[in-house]
Amino acid sequence: MYLVKKIDVNKQEWTFIIVDRKNICITLMNYGAAIYTLDVPDKDNKMENVVITYENLSSYIKNKRHINATIGPSAGRIQNAEFKINGEIYHLDKNFEGKHNLHGGLEALSYTLFDYNIKENEDSTIIEFAAVKNQKKIGYPGNQKFKIVYTIFDSEIKIDFFANTDEATIINLTNHAYFNLSGNLKSDVLNQEMMINASKKMTLNEDMIPIGVEKITETPFDFLNMHPIQVNDLLEIDDPYMLNEVNDKIIQASLYDRKSQRHLDIYTTYPTIVCYTDNFPMTYPLKYGVENITHMGVCFEAQNPPNGICLEDIESSILLPADEYHHSIRYVFSIKK
Repeated sequence: MYLVKKIDVNKQEWTFIIVDRKNICITLMNYGAAIYTLDVPDKDNKMENVVITYENLSSYIKNKRHINATIGPSAGRIQNAEFKINGEIYHLDKNFEGKHNLHGGLEALSYTLFDYNIKENEDSTIIEFAAVKNQKKIGYPGNQKFKIVYTIFDSEIKIDFFANTDEATIINLTNHAYFNLSGNLKSDVLNQEMMINASKKMTLNEDMIPIGVEKITETPFDFLNMHPIQVNDLLEIDDPYMLNEVNDKIIQASLYDRKSQRHLDIYTTYPTIVCYTDNFPMTYPLKYGVENITHMGVCFEAQNPPNGICLEDIESSILLPADEYHHSIRYVFSIKK
């Protein structure tokens, strides 16, 4: 069952698609091909929202926090906002620290109005968002076609990311959902438990730019075994975790809230998950009258290694005109005592 609503936001018509299935009620918006709200049951079968949601729609217009949006054409940071393909240097928006590129720049997919199509099946509802972008005005080569497909099952959401290009370019797409399993943002995520299937992460320089790979076993960044997030001023996570096995049939990350007993497992075809513990919240008010403080959510941004185009022996994310880009992420919800 689904419902479509149109709302004017800053002189633009945004579309909101509400999909209500057995254990999931999700609202998607075509601005940024983003998740607006995502309700799942707790141990008492109470349906509550498990992603950060702004109180005012106008807060999403610039959305520097990229709340729950599709990220692209290139997720993560690119050092010095430039990259080279076939000997030619391409210059991107310097929208991070005034010198690096972050999440595609100022006119990225997060700020794009997508066309959409809806298909209802017996076991799922499929929402397909599509956009054609001339990327040259933001520094990327060529024109790209993007398709973001949400398939909503009774207790699971699958997102498929597709892209084609007419010139060699870099494509690295993800979703930037900020999860909080307490329900309606009743608490921060510091006591929620997390697992990430990684013994290594990318090394970051002083500007948070990935520059290599390091082992993290038995360090504070080690989440191979499920334990509370518990970050603090001395440990704030915004790091690309290199998954131990690239396999979309195994659980690559998990999140658990003991009080509500909500549990989330994440599966992906990608080799990397950037974990971000919401260290720098904006001042925009949140729904439910909740104060917008640090660590209200945690992101699991499954993607290719960010900044790989600038590093040796790391996946570069180059897409050629003869190829199709396709990766997927699955979010599977359950109750665990």
